Amino acid sequence: MVTAGRAVIAQHRRAPDGAGQTVRDAGHVIALERAVLASFSDKAPCRTKVRRPPSAAAQAEAEKLRGRPASDVANRVVIDLSHYAAVADRCGRRPSTRTRTRSVRVSDPMPMSEARRYQQLRGHLSYLKLNDAAEALPRVLDQARAERMTLTTALEKLLEIEVEATKARKLSSRLRFACLPEPWTLNDFDFAAQPGVDEKLIRDLATLRFLDNASNVLLVGPPGVGKTMLAVALARSAVDAGHRVYFTTAAELAAKCHKAALEGRWSSIMRFFAGPRLLVIDELGYLPLPGDGASALFQVINQRYLKSSTILTTNVGIADWAGVFGDATVAAAMLDRLLHRAAVVGIDGPSYRLRSHQAHSDNLRKGVTGRAG
Repeated sequence: MVTAGRAVIAQHRRAPDGAGQTVRDAGHVIALERAVLASFSDKAPCRTKVRRPPSAAAQAEAEKLRGRPASDVANRVVIDLSHYAAVADRCGRRPSTRTRTRSVRVSDPMPMSEARRYQQLRGHLSYLKLNDAAEALPRVLDQARAERMTLTTALEKLLEIEVEATKARKLSSRLRFACLPEPWTLNDFDFAAQPGVDEKLIRDLATLRFLDNASNVLLVGPPGVGKTMLAVALARSAVDAGHRVYFTTAAELAAKCHKAALEGRWSSIMRFFAGPRLLVIDELGYLPLPGDGASALFQVINQRYLKSSTILTTNVGIADWAGVFGDATVAAAMLDRLLHRAAVVGIDGPSYRLRSHQAHSDNLRKGVTGRAG
């Protein structure tokens, strides 16, 4: 085999005519391999699959296939990448394909949608049992968006709603436990109509400083002068301040203790009456106490002595307590514990009930006189 330049690159013997054979030697095969390998480039293959503009030769061949002249083909630009290359140079070194692929694999997950994030936030609030905050969340978010609140302001407003709702629930629970007969407060008491009450002393008691010293309050006076109303008002102030309060009458306390003793629950009933920060015992002396009733009242006062405060209302003077309890020793021991740290409020004035009855009667009398005239 001879090239165009008359160089012999391979020799082989010729088979007889009609033999149907092609005879080749090793030199022929080696020459073919060298010729094939020489046609390949030793340059590195293309590393990226990017859109590249066709070369001038490729464009010329394309124009020939379309039957068009190949003039000025090399000057046409299909895609101009110079602008993108300049931007990439300004931004920094462009990462390779391998680097970009790796960054995609380790990148953060797709951003959470706003609706899903909202549902998760409500779920977190419900899990933490912040139900009022969860219920108010849409309203607070709308308000924050409308008023352009900061994140801190919106969060504070949301938690404020939960705090206020929690305070209201706790107040309602304390009021249920207190068993106050009326929703009286100190503002409902008419000091001008009851001059026998030391208003300055009552206002000082309303500060609840006596609870810090485990002091007692004794309201002494005839029926109808406002003893129970003042006791309830002070108890309500303690409830509003977050203290545990319980209201009962002396007869009811004696009956509960008597029943507990019969049922074998004496220690539990004593713990119950020892628990409240403030215990109000109303109407001492209105009804006679049984023998074990006086003993039960003494034990309640004794276990609360110097530990918790007690408000006691009575229509019996302190000197006559021996007759109420039927035992001078028990009465003296109880008074000793009650008066050790106590504020005694003596009320001597007109009865609220009689005054209301008198006013009603006067109105009826004026109405009858007016019609008769």
